[in-house]
Amino acid sequence: MVIEKLNIVSFGHLSNREIVLGPNINVIEGGNESGKSTVAAFIKFILYGIKDKGDVAERKLYINWNGTTASGSMTVFADGKHIKIERTLTVDAESGTSRENVRMTDIDTGLALYKGKCPGEALFGVPEDVFVGTAFVRQIGGTSLDGEKMSAAAENLLFSADEAVNTKKAAEKLEGVRRGLLHKNGKGGSIYEKETVRDKLSEVLERAKKSSGDLIAVETSLSELNEAREVAIKNREKTRARVAGYETVMNKRRFAELAAAKDELASLYEKKDALLREGVVNGSFPDSAYINELRTVSGAMTATSASINTISRSLDSLRTEEASAPDRMLYEMFDSNANARADIGKEFDDLHTQRNVLGISSLVTVILAVACAVIVILFRSVPNVVIWLSIATAVLATAAVLMAIVSIHAENKAGKRLQYYGADDRKQLPARLDELSEGARVHRELNEKIAATEAERYVQYSVYDDEKDEARELLHRRGIDVSDDGALAGAVTDAIANCTSLYERDRALSEEIERARGTVAVLEQRLECVDENEVMEAAKLIDESAYESISAADLRRERDFTENAVTKLTERIHELELKRTELMSRRDDPSAIAVKLDELNRDIDDDRARLDACVLAIESLERAGREVRESVAPRLREYARNYLGTATGGKYSELSLDGAFSMSLSADGAYRDLDNMSAGTCDAAYLSLRLALVKLLYRRETPALVFDESLCRMDDGRASAMLSMIASDGAQALILTCQTRERRLLSSVCPDAHITILQ
Repeated sequence: MVIEKLNIVSFGHLSNREIVLGPNINVIEGGNESGKSTVAAFIKFILYGIKDKGDVAERKLYINWNGTTASGSMTVFADGKHIKIERTLTVDAESGTSRENVRMTDIDTGLALYKGKCPGEALFGVPEDVFVGTAFVRQIGGTSLDGEKMSAAAENLLFSADEAVNTKKAAEKLEGVRRGLLHKNGKGGSIYEKETVRDKLSEVLERAKKSSGDLIAVETSLSELNEAREVAIKNREKTRARVAGYETVMNKRRFAELAAAKDELASLYEKKDALLREGVVNGSFPDSAYINELRTVSGAMTATSASINTISRSLDSLRTEEASAPDRMLYEMFDSNANARADIGKEFDDLHTQRNVLGISSLVTVILAVACAVIVILFRSVPNVVIWLSIATAVLATAAVLMAIVSIHAENKAGKRLQYYGADDRKQLPARLDELSEGARVHRELNEKIAATEAERYVQYSVYDDEKDEARELLHRRGIDVSDDGALAGAVTDAIANCTSLYERDRALSEEIERARGTVAVLEQRLECVDENEVMEAAKLIDESAYESISAADLRRERDFTENAVTKLTERIHELELKRTELMSRRDDPSAIAVKLDELNRDIDDDRARLDACVLAIESLERAGREVRESVAPRLREYARNYLGTATGGKYSELSLDGAFSMSLSADGAYRDLDNMSAGTCDAAYLSLRLALVKLLYRRETPALVFDESLCRMDDGRASAMLSMIASDGAQALILTCQTRERRLLSSVCPDAHITILQ
């Protein structure tokens, strides 16, 4: 057999893993915990499942760590067919019980194969324990074999060419047949029973003419059974009457319950009508949608009112801030005149120029007046000159005074303007004008904010008006008209409470009505074929108190018992009547008894011949079994010796093997127990023995050999020799290892080995 592919759906810690294998040697390499041993266990699981429904430890090994199932399939080439083997193990998490399903399918034809058989036994012809003890090699380390079991398997196979034919079991079956024919003490078995019947029949034949005892016994039994049947019929009728009375009482109670349920239903309908009369306004009853509309508009009005109050408080605060501005008039001037700052600067420049020009002119005029006065004094002797110069002096003095007055006025005006704008002097004026400009901007923004807030309040008032209109419209649908805005919110709240109360009461009544209708429907269905008048008339004749303590289940059991008693007695009477008819037909016919006696004698002779054949067969099987067991050890020793000689390079080419498959090796001219050898030698010896058993026991198909870390205690030389021997043997082999050594050694021994790396 060749394993072509493994498909692990869920097994141990592996899931959804596919492994393709080659036809010869396969190396499955991976580190610790990578799943090598799990892959090996999966192969055994697919072939043999869990023996005896599995123990807890093995189940924990198989079941996927993340679930309660182990499942997968294996594709093999065996018996000239491509076969797919599928197996699923499911464990109930609560009870812990397990269930296995296995199927083998011919991939080419789609036909099911070996139905109801274990795949390993069907393909290899060996049970699980033989497979595990031979071709399925787990991690070595003292791998001794169950010699008695292997020896028995070899005996079965070599003797019968079929593992299903166990010589010991065959002998046991023959012994069972012999015991069935005649016990060793001669007091049991079919021969003894037939001889007993023959003796009795002989006696019957002798007294057939004198007595008809069997007929009398049948007649007696019939009489007794008929009397018992009459009693059973009376008991049955009594029970039927009790059941009928019980049903009558129960039906009477059900009619009473039905009447009460109908009364309750009518009362509920009246309450429903009263509630509708109370709650229907303008042709409608408040439902959840209407109540939600009321709640929505109430919440909206509350939110809008709160928003209006918040906006109004904010507006009052802004107006107070605007009215308390310190330079409000100046801010308004700056706001109304975009060139106010330039105009003020020009005004001050004009006043400054006027003051300076007039002051200088006044000074010049004074100087001219003084000059004229000096000239007048100097030329006082010239009358005409003095007159004109005096006039000029007076005019100049007057002009100087006027210009001085105007200059002073300009200076005073500039000071007042500086004071008006809040500047101490001309140097402070630009900074003060900047402050006034910034203040005007802030004042302007404040006014804009006030305007925006007023607009927002206006919008909210509009929304509030719409919401009040909607609330009035909703209230109007319930016949409520509210003109006072102050009472509107309270009216909506009251309407919500009232409508909610009506709605909840209606819903509760509807639920009670549905429950009552259900009760009425159930009772009407149970009483559908029952006439109330008949029940009431029948109940008058019944003592209802007698049924108070009766259990319906007990009454049903009593009814079934009495019915079955009458049925069984009737059947028994019918059987005895048939027997009586038969006895009466042949009671006076000795020839019929003689014929029966002859038939018994022939049967006894045939059974005696079969008994002799069974005894002879048992003795032959025991003798043949001994001969086969004596021939197994030499052949197995020869196979194992050849394998071990090859594996050890000829160092150990002689070995001894007892009936329990314990080995001794020839070393230094003497045989020594295998326990005294090195670990590598022990492993090589037991591997050789397993290979020899495979060659000896597997007649149908040579299985794929599974080696799970089986060479780890051998040195490179012996490991290479063992790998070479396995490769040359022709069977498919799976080498599972955590080292790279096997791959390296096979590169020269078997270059076409198939390598799989587990991650």
